[in-house]
Amino acid sequence: MIEKLRNKIFEIPIEDRSSLSKAFFFFYFVLCAWYSIRPVRNEMAVQAGLENLPGLLSIVLLIMLIANPVYSWLVSRINRNKIVIYFYLFFIANLLFFFFSWISLDETWKPLIAKSFYIWCNVFSFFVVSIFWVSMINYFSGPQAKLYFGIISAGGSIGAFTGSSVARTFSTQVCGSVSLSEWGPFSLILVSVLSLSIACLLSSSFSSGKSSIDVQKNSGLSKSSSIKPIIDIPRSPVLRNLSLYMILWTALMTFGWMVALGIVQEWSSDPCERTAFFARIEQVVTPLTLFCQFLITAAVLKIIGIRMVLIIYGFILFAAIYLYELYPEIMTVLIIVSVLRTFEYGLSKPARESLFTKLKSEERYKSTVFLDTFFARAGEVMGSWFAAKGVILLGLSSMGASLFMLPFAALLSWTGYKASKLLDE
Repeated sequence: MIEKLRNKIFEIPIEDRSSLSKAFFFFYFVLCAWYSIRPVRNEMAVQAGLENLPGLLSIVLLIMLIANPVYSWLVSRINRNKIVIYFYLFFIANLLFFFFSWISLDETWKPLIAKSFYIWCNVFSFFVVSIFWVSMINYFSGPQAKLYFGIISAGGSIGAFTGSSVARTFSTQVCGSVSLSEWGPFSLILVSVLSLSIACLLSSSFSSGKSSIDVQKNSGLSKSSSIKPIIDIPRSPVLRNLSLYMILWTALMTFGWMVALGIVQEWSSDPCERTAFFARIEQVVTPLTLFCQFLITAAVLKIIGIRMVLIIYGFILFAAIYLYELYPEIMTVLIIVSVLRTFEYGLSKPARESLFTKLKSEERYKSTVFLDTFFARAGEVMGSWFAAKGVILLGLSSMGASLFMLPFAALLSWTGYKASKLLDE
C-alpha cells in the first residue's frame, strides 16, 4: 500500500506538489473536524431517545429537500472559492452556538439541544464534504486529476482516523474530569472548530490560479434543472431500479443501526463511555477501509464483478440484523458495524459508482445527486420508522422483526442485479 502511494507521488509534476500537499491537509482537517464530532452525533441520538429518531430523520429529509436546490443555486452563481470560506465560517458559528448553548443552559434544554445537534450533524456531514470537493474540482483539472484525488482522499481517511482517535481519547481520559464533567462529549466540538478553522485557512490557497470558476459561474443552472432529476427517474428503468436500491439499502442499514443503538443504550448509561465506543468504531473502520480500497477492492470487483457485489449486499445486511438479535452484545455491534461499513466504503460504494459511470452524462450529473440525497434520506426515514413504530404495530418480536427484513433484503439484491443488467444492455 505504501509502495503504491509512493509511486503515485513520484508521478506528480514538481510544480503541482505544493498545491497537492495543501489539498491533502485541507481534506485531512475537514474530515478530522467531522469525525471528531461524529461519535457525539451518535451519542446525541441515544440522548434524544431512540423513539424520537424517526421524527428527527424526517426533519433531515425535509431540510435536505429544501437545502439542495438552494445550495445548487448558490454554487452556480457565486464565486465558489468564497463559498468554501462562507460556508465553513457558517458551520464554525453553528458549532460554537451548540457548544455555548450546551454549557450555559440548564438541564431542561439538553434534550432539545441533543435533537437539534443530531439533525444539524446529518446536514453538516453532507455539505462540508461536498463543498470541499467543489473547491478541488474547480482547481485541479486534466488527466492527472484522478491521481491527485486518490492522494487527497488518503489525506481525508487519515484525518478521519485522527478525529475518531481524538474523540475516543478525550471520551475515555478527559471527559470525566471535574473541570469538563458538565460539558461532557460536547467538549469535542472545540476540536471540530479548531480543525475546521485550519481547513478554512487552507482553502484560501485555492482562491486563484488554475481554477475554472468563472466559466462555471456564468454557466449556471437551467430553469428546469431543479425538477428535471425528479422527472427523469420515473421515465428511466435504470434510474427506477437504482432509486429503489438506494431506498432499500439505507432502510435496511438504518433498521440495523437502530437495533445496534438499542444494544449500546442497554450496555452503558455513561455518555462519555458510549461516545468512546462510537469513536472506537471509527478507529476500526477507517484503517480497514483504507486497506480494502488499496489492496482488495479492485481485485474483488475484477474477480466476482460489480453485479455479484450488489447481489450479496442484501443478504449481508440481513445476516447482520439477524446476528444482532441472536447475540445482543456490545462486541457484536463493534464487529458487525465495522464489517458493514468496510464493505460499504470498500466494495459496495465503488460498485455503485461504477454503475453510475455507465449512465448518460445528464443522468450522471443530475439524477444521481438526487438519488444520493433524497432517496438515501427517504430510506433512512422508512427504516427508522419501522424500527421504532412498525415492529410494535405489527406485533412482531425482535427476532420476528429481523426475519421480516428477509424479503426486503432479497428485493435489494434483485434490484442491484436488475440495474446492473439493464446498464449492460
